[in-house]
Amino acid sequence: MSTPPDLQVPEGPLVTADWLEAYLGHPRVRVLDVRGRHPSSALPHAKLAEYTAGHIPGAAFVDWEHDFIDRSDPVSVQVARSDAFAARAGELGIGDGDVIVTYDDYYGIFAARVAWAFRYYGAESRVLDGGWLTWRDAERPVTDAVVERRRATFTARPRPLLRRTLTDVLQARERGALLIDARPRHLFLGEAGTANTGHIPGARCLPYQELVDGATGLWAAPAAVARLARDAGIDPDRPPRELIATCGSGVSATVAMLSLERIGVHCEGVYDGSFNEWGADGSRPVEYGAAAA
Repeated sequence: MSTPPDLQVPEGPLVTADWLEAYLGHPRVRVLDVRGRHPSSALPHAKLAEYTAGHIPGAAFVDWEHDFIDRSDPVSVQVARSDAFAARAGELGIGDGDVIVTYDDYYGIFAARVAWAFRYYGAESRVLDGGWLTWRDAERPVTDAVVERRRATFTARPRPLLRRTLTDVLQARERGALLIDARPRHLFLGEAGTANTGHIPGARCLPYQELVDGATGLWAAPAAVARLARDAGIDPDRPPRELIATCGSGVSATVAMLSLERIGVHCEGVYDGSFNEWGADGSRPVEYGAAAA
């Protein structure tokens, strides 16, 4: 039996297809297929059929709406509690010390969300730049074989700052924290009287669809991210003291968080309930139109 290569994990939130292909089968690398559809789709939101037809060798399938989710929480798709998260990770053969690599085929939002969730619970995780689309188009290895992994022991070690609750966000706003909203621009701008539009007062707009190329799954180059950040009112050379990412449900916010990380702008955490929770209470203020400079 050949000895696996030493695992050299690159800095930053992403790994390339070359890196992943070189480490396929490494005993410490766990690949998760998180392909899915936007919640507005009438088709199944988790692409299990597509996974069954073909996936990256060794990848386990993750249903982004049900795996690693707290189904008892009245706010949709909130991250699972530590015991449930650890149990599901262990069922997928993910143990302490493993490096998790996630991929999807929709702007990286589901892959980034699951990678963020593992980071929140203390694991080392990366997102595959280009995701399934670039992997497939480059004719890299694909299989329909499902690997049954032995149950492993995953110890959840929460990093509380990475996940912000409504109370956390209210307190952070009082001390001057800035929110960055990753929803599509038209939802951020919104219109009074139109449900689920507008934004938390003072938030800035950094849409996920401008941070990842939907046709290729490749993440925007750092120079492009820096330009988009400046356009949103965030100076990478003088970033806010405290920055929190938000969106509709805490999913695409993770793309904004990881993109900013690539240009050296530290985002403290993700508001897990995001606008779904904020906007559910009519007493909370909502702004419409472009963010104030």
